[in-house]
Amino acid sequence: MPRKREASHGTLLAPHKGVTVRMYHTGFGDCFLLSFSGQDKKARYMLIDCGVHQGDERGPDRMKLVAEDIAKATGGRLHFVAITHQHADHLYGFKYGEDVFKEIKVDELWLPWTEDPTNTTAQALKDLCKKKIAALQAAITKLKAAGSPLASSLEGILNFELLLEATLDLRGNIDILEFLRAKSAKKLEKPDDYLTPNMAPIELHDVKGIKIYVLGPPLDISLIKKLKSKEEMYPGFATPNERSAFTAALIAASNATNSEGQPFSPLIPFDKSYSLSKSAAGVHPVYKDFFEEYYGLDEKAKSGPEWRRIETDWLAAADELALSINNMTNNTSLVLAIEITDVKPRKVLLFAADAQVGNWLSWQKCEWSGEEVKGSDLLRRTVFYKVGHHGSRNATLREKGLEMMESNELVAFIPVDAEWAKQKPRYWNHPEKPIVERLHEKTRGRVIRSDEIPANGSPSKPDQISAGEWKAFLANLDWDKSDKKLWIQYTVC
Repeated sequence: MPRKREASHGTLLAPHKGVTVRMYHTGFGDCFLLSFSGQDKKARYMLIDCGVHQGDERGPDRMKLVAEDIAKATGGRLHFVAITHQHADHLYGFKYGEDVFKEIKVDELWLPWTEDPTNTTAQALKDLCKKKIAALQAAITKLKAAGSPLASSLEGILNFELLLEATLDLRGNIDILEFLRAKSAKKLEKPDDYLTPNMAPIELHDVKGIKIYVLGPPLDISLIKKLKSKEEMYPGFATPNERSAFTAALIAASNATNSEGQPFSPLIPFDKSYSLSKSAAGVHPVYKDFFEEYYGLDEKAKSGPEWRRIETDWLAAADELALSINNMTNNTSLVLAIEITDVKPRKVLLFAADAQVGNWLSWQKCEWSGEEVKGSDLLRRTVFYKVGHHGSRNATLREKGLEMMESNELVAFIPVDAEWAKQKPRYWNHPEKPIVERLHEKTRGRVIRSDEIPANGSPSKPDQISAGEWKAFLANLDWDKSDKKLWIQYTVC
């Protein structure tokens, strides 16, 4: 039977067993506060991310309120802070609420192995990202020169998502991580201090009945680069091959190289021997007349139909490159499976962050010796799913993901602001309709969104669930009933 404990003076109390998860409505971003019960009956708090998209104009004011609520809910102490990856919508709460967080005590900071400065694979990933960003900047320069409106859109992606490099004067996310490293009482000093999928399950100090398994990011760099899968994505999604080809051409044009130091030029769809520069075509002994007549190489005479001139139009494929950079960072997400071990059957809360296809696929090979637990077991026992990347198309896998979650207690929480996401110049379909529909089928209507916190009364019972099950669900559900509608929470016990 569920046992609900009322908060006192804004404090987030812990359930007698299990965990209470509070999802904040930051705007477009992730922020989850978890409460466990210690052996002394006092709560232990874990914060998983705290961010809002930098382009969300409501973000600064909203995040100050969130930071204040976190301070009040925890009594100014966070026992664990887990940061999943370097994106503003997972980090910027610490920037906008910095004055509040300065006063909050942090015992331990959890970061994935990809943030270990001594890890050579992690550094190779960052180097690859730098080169792709350089290619994107080259495309922006060319598009600006051509007067293309796409230039400002791509600059927006650099400003809002790819805040990685000091050379770009966009150190925001790095500075936030340094702020958290300094705040943490337990310092990250060696490789073993970073979280990896092959590490032993984490048992929280003074908390019984909880084990935490690290599922991602994968140690295999090829899986981090794997962003899409036709077989594993829900119907309605396709990858345009033409755009991929042009993306390869774009990278090659900027003289970028891959992670092995090899040029990207072999990815161009045609061999270099078949190419002709504009100047070479204009003096070619055989093809000169052909190009002048049909492709307008004679600028003075304006010969040839202008529509045949590719000019910089092919650079529009740079948005595919920008998306791949962004998604590869998503694929370095720290993924945590929190298992409640003192109930039968055991129950799992899955926090998938923004993991993409390759990250999800890697969980199938995860196993822990002596635990008799595999990644697939954790998926099957999942009763709480923090939906990946605001419900985007390649952040919830099908057969090796959601379809494996077979518990009849499954609940899904989606941190999203669909109205903001669909405004110009974004037009993001977050959350994607096919994923939302399948989530409703799998959970029988127990899907909670941060942008749909009830104003008055309780959520209406869906048709596909019994009255008894819905009553039990509501008994473990609570939310901020003020006009702020800052949070909604659920207890798994």
